[in-house]
Formats: sequence, C-alpha cells, structure tokens
Amino acid sequence: MEFLHKFACFDCHLAFKRRATEKSDTGTAWQAESEITHKCPTCNRKMAFLGRNFRAPKKSDKNKWQSAQLLWEAGFRYCGSGYHQDPALPENKPQVAEFIKNNLNHTQKVAKSSSWVKYT
Repeated sequence: MEFLHKFACFDCHLAFKRRATEKSDTGTAWQAESEITHKCPTCNRKMAFLGRNFRAPKKSDKNKWQSAQLLWEAGFRYCGSGYHQDPALPENKPQVAEFIKNNLNHTQKVAKSSSWVKYT
C-alpha cells in the first residue's frame, strides 16, 4: 500500500498528494518533514510537506491559505489519526496567532519553526 501525503505551494495555492518517503509501504504521517523533494508545477519552488490530513482550501480562499502557511511556519503538520485531546488546527487567520501561542506542546506540532520565504 502506498502512503501519500499532502504537499502545498503557498505562493500558487496548490496542493498535491505525493510520496513522502522512499519506503512507501512504511510511510508515516508522524514526520516533521518529507525525505523527498517535490516541486510546484507552476513556479518550480519546493513544496511544503503538510501531512496526510491537510484539506486544501479553494485556490481563491486567501484567508485559509494564509492560515495553513502560518501553521506550517510554526511547525504544525496535518498528521495523526485525529484521536487526541488537543484542539483542531484553525482554518481562519485571525485565530491562528492565538492558537500557536497557546498550543506550544500540541500533538501536531512536530517540526521546527521555519520561514516560507527562506524555504527552498
């Protein structure tokens, strides 16, 4: 069985399902970053690994795309089974800053903070 994970380009507002590890039969959503690099087909930039549970917003929904980007930059990934006591990741930008501040030990915060602008 091949495990596919979501990768997104925050500039182009595109997301695709792709392999994240060389061992697709043992792929896990509990990783901070992908072992494999995928490029955006529109701008050729490295796409961000978001995990298996990311639901891509409509291309025109800038608020939700900015929310996903802020969460990604803070180290959150859309991973896991969903069976945890932590609150769901917010979809609206006004809620994100408060959420990040109040959820430093959240189950889905699995990566170090990074900047999309510097991510290549």
